[in-house]
Amino acid sequence: MSANSDSIQKIKVGVKPLSRPRRDRIIFGVCSGFARKLWISSNLSRLIFSAFTLFTAGILGILLYLIAFFIIPQDSIE
Repeated sequence: MSANSDSIQKIKVGVKPLSRPRRDRIIFGVCSGFARKLWISSNLSRLIFSAFTLFTAGILGILLYLIAFFIIPQDSIE
């Protein structure tokens, strides 16, 4: 038997990891990234985030957005 037939091939299954897309972004792509991960519309994600920001007097929402921007990587060029 050859070494190739005994080895196990890794197959990537599932959804892409959370990342900020290069397209479909308005500011930094954070809401679009969450929308892709949650399988919802980008506009719905933006609406939910905007409502959250308004209900928290803006401070918490903006802070979380900036933290997400620095933590979530940008899509790689494919």
